[in-house]
Amino acid sequence: MALRRAGARSGSIAALLCALSAALSAEDIPPAPEGFSWKRIESVKASFLMPKGWYFKEEEKQGTRAFFITREDIDSTGQFETGLTVNVQKFKKDKATVKAAQLVVAMMQPNEVLDEWTTEAGVLKAFGCRVRETEKDHPPLIVHLLAIGNEKTNTLYLILFESPEKSWDEAWAKGQVMLEKFFLDDEI
Repeated sequence: MALRRAGARSGSIAALLCALSAALSAEDIPPAPEGFSWKRIESVKASFLMPKGWYFKEEEKQGTRAFFITREDIDSTGQFETGLTVNVQKFKKDKATVKAAQLVVAMMQPNEVLDEWTTEAGVLKAFGCRVRETEKDHPPLIVHLLAIGNEKTNTLYLILFESPEKSWDEAWAKGQVMLEKFFLDDEI
């Protein structure tokens, strides 16, 4: 599974606080902001904001469930430039919180680090960063990464928002909203 990258700091703490609202029903979720709708992902009992006109894709490979909320239609193009990726994986041996921290360090090492942070809420421990990623023959990307480990269920949530640097400000206007509030069932 291709790991996509992304991020949002200001919303990370609020999102973690919302995440502790286990098993929210559709009636418990507040109305979506203008220009967005809630995308309920039943397979992992989570809800994320989805900009109107964007696309959703879900897949599972090698024990990781992946969800994509993207400006581009992945099914048509096979890829995307701007969007949110959520990977969810349960661990049997490794500790999800340790893996979360390791993923953020791995993202920071080869890239220009623009920001980094840690936070926690109950059983959820989160590590995050925003980086400028440059690869030969590709325009620079800005990637906002939030890795959350659930100590109780040993589940890892890897949440990324990414966009080319040239369109980051416009994309982040949507990405920040998406990362300011989302819901995870902390029993999963």
